[in-house]
Amino acid sequence: MAGVTKEEIARAKELDLLTYFKLVEPGNLKLVGKEYRHKVHSSLTISKDSLWCWHCIGLRGRTALKYLIDVEKVPYVEAVRKINRIQGGVVHSSQPVSLPQPRAEPEAPRDFKLPEPDTNSYSAMAYLRWRCIHPNVLAFCRKEGILYQTSFKNHPNCVFVGRDGEGVAKGGSLRGCTQLQFRRDIPGSKKIYPFYIQASTKADTVEVYEAPIDAMSGASLKLIQHTRSWRSVHYLALGGTDYAALDAFLKYFPSVRKIVLCLDNDNAGRTRTQDIIAHLAGSGKAVEDRPPPVGKDYNDTLVQYMQEYRAHCISMDDILEETR
Repeated sequence: MAGVTKEEIARAKELDLLTYFKLVEPGNLKLVGKEYRHKVHSSLTISKDSLWCWHCIGLRGRTALKYLIDVEKVPYVEAVRKINRIQGGVVHSSQPVSLPQPRAEPEAPRDFKLPEPDTNSYSAMAYLRWRCIHPNVLAFCRKEGILYQTSFKNHPNCVFVGRDGEGVAKGGSLRGCTQLQFRRDIPGSKKIYPFYIQASTKADTVEVYEAPIDAMSGASLKLIQHTRSWRSVHYLALGGTDYAALDAFLKYFPSVRKIVLCLDNDNAGRTRTQDIIAHLAGSGKAVEDRPPPVGKDYNDTLVQYMQEYRAHCISMDDILEETR
């Protein structure tokens, strides 16, 4: 490979990730049970035999080289050289080594600006109704300005707006209204400003979900099942972060004393739940783990509930047939 020799690559592959962190970041490793966890990257776990897993994106490996390339997105040649410097220098050989290219200057951070709304929100509302989100929840979110429709490259998208404690928009994400699975953060978004549906009163409980549609699904279930007033609790979407958005939310709403974790029913969701529980230990907050009872997430639960509900409903045609 241009820039590094085969010997240098082979040497770099010898270093496992656990040894790498013990060399460069020993203070950020902590032993939890039978595995190591990183104090900053809480989704990362490393077993004692050096197998690592980045749970939130499902990546696994053993070597430090794979971690630097796949997780930290370090260019291949740069990653090889970095590891060999840590190990005490590169392996010299007679094979030519090209000079490293100058690194590009980092782009200046972009100012956050919400995209312009479309003239209507028909596609976004139709898509969310197809996902079984209750009309009252949709109407409330639109009224609050935290949900609307915009088009990107001629494709309609839902816009989910993230806010600070004063309700000022400072982040957001797009979700395609078709089967294309388009998702992206709005440029300049700050992930610590989450999408949330605020309670109507000074509530002491927040339900925490992974995505905005999951949060709206939880609200819809509460409304449909009449378990309690759906506006009696806050609904928060982490938006892909571990707990930074939750920490910020708890500062915005100090009256919250109970946190209900409604994260996904997969390995990443269960791992993230345990990370948050450990993070909140000693905070004085009551924490409840409430995974979705059906399916991977709470939208799966909502869709299943609505399908069963409709299957048991008697149509007007059935009623007329019985009266004949």
